[in-house]
Amino acid sequence: MTAPAPRLRIAIVGGGFTGAVLAIHAIRASSEPLDIVVLEPRAELGRGVAYGSVDRNHRINVPSDRMDIAREGAGAATAWFRAQGVLPDPDSDDGTGRFYVPRGTYGAYIGAQLARTMAAAGDRVRLRHLRTIATAVRPENGGWTVLAGTGERLAVDRVALCFGHAVPALPCPLGPGVAACRRFVPDPWAPDALAAIGPEESVLVVGTGLTMADVVSSLCAGGHLGPITAVSRRGLLPKAHRRFLTSLDVIGEHQPTTALGLLRLVRRQIAAADPDLGWHPVIDSLRAVLHDVWNGLPPAERRRIVRRLLPFWEVHRFRIAPQIEAALAGARSDGRLLVRTAAVAGLSLAADGRLEAELRSGPASERHRFDAVVLCTGPERDVSRNPLVAAMLTDGTMHLDAVGLGIAVDRSSRVLAPSGEPRPGLYAFGPMTRGSFGEMTGAPDIALHVEAVMAGLLEGRT
Repeated sequence: MTAPAPRLRIAIVGGGFTGAVLAIHAIRASSEPLDIVVLEPRAELGRGVAYGSVDRNHRINVPSDRMDIAREGAGAATAWFRAQGVLPDPDSDDGTGRFYVPRGTYGAYIGAQLARTMAAAGDRVRLRHLRTIATAVRPENGGWTVLAGTGERLAVDRVALCFGHAVPALPCPLGPGVAACRRFVPDPWAPDALAAIGPEESVLVVGTGLTMADVVSSLCAGGHLGPITAVSRRGLLPKAHRRFLTSLDVIGEHQPTTALGLLRLVRRQIAAADPDLGWHPVIDSLRAVLHDVWNGLPPAERRRIVRRLLPFWEVHRFRIAPQIEAALAGARSDGRLLVRTAAVAGLSLAADGRLEAELRSGPASERHRFDAVVLCTGPERDVSRNPLVAAMLTDGTMHLDAVGLGIAVDRSSRVLAPSGEPRPGLYAFGPMTRGSFGEMTGAPDIALHVEAVMAGLLEGRT
């Protein structure tokens, strides 16, 4: 009698979008028995911070036909939305037949794809969801041991680090009582985060990016009529979508080797672009080759881009759905939303119970009182603040990438030791690898990258 094939044991640390998609592609790519354990505190896999929102005003920021998770089967996401009765939906339609569905609905789609993939695999695959975190990941006996927050020790062959966005970092010191104030909102994604804000109350939104756009949209849709002030150091607002086109040759024969050279090249391409198309295809086409361009730049030049150009890239790269654009434009035109270029230097609790913010613009400093403050500064960028990452950095299991945005990995997402050698069986995916690739934040980019490297992960190539 032939002995059954041993099961490949995979631990996925983080069960949001990235972790769920990794499980889906692992199951689809393997014909051998698999044991998969996903460590994720949330009740549902596939949602995470990005797609866990129940607010229908929070929408995916690209059309559903660009949100597929595999190269084959184009249009699968849109087809699922139609089959479920989510589409057609006039609120999601941008007027051109493209649909920007609520984020929570897209999270449901990812969960459904995982369930469907598991059902098709039958007994070949066992998947266990542990509603906890990982507190340690250590090499042991030729494989890896993952220590769960419950105290359970998991012996596995592969570990995939897939935890994504952290809650926003505090932008300034907080005075006594601020953190406990109900109308101080440090996490705008928490359930009922905005519930304590009255319809006539004044609101300070710290940050002017995508999260701010969602918060303002939610407030307006909920009948909020009070003044909203949004501040950031540069006062940059996310741009709106236009036509999608990724086939332009934006680099040509001579790839730039400096940050300034890349900036000048992009500006020349935009200046020469078809006015009917605008700058959007230039940015989208650059994204398509960004991994090669990024890794062709010396580390010092990559750091210069992060330090000088990253905020400008992000407002052009991470654009907003037309519905969100309309909400922002309406709020600004009727005077409810004021966007200011300023940094928040401190927050304190005033005698009248309101929140007082010290706003600095250059050398000038002003104090203003608001009924509520919502932090929309974006996810914590310092991945070393994650206790698991901090422990793995300390023990030498991994090191940070050359620009300090996340964990150093190779092109196959294998985690690199301080020596530069890949750690057999240890992988990292998603936003924490952005510094190694130049970009790895958008859901389709993550999914297609996971699909591309999955064969190597399953085979354990080093």
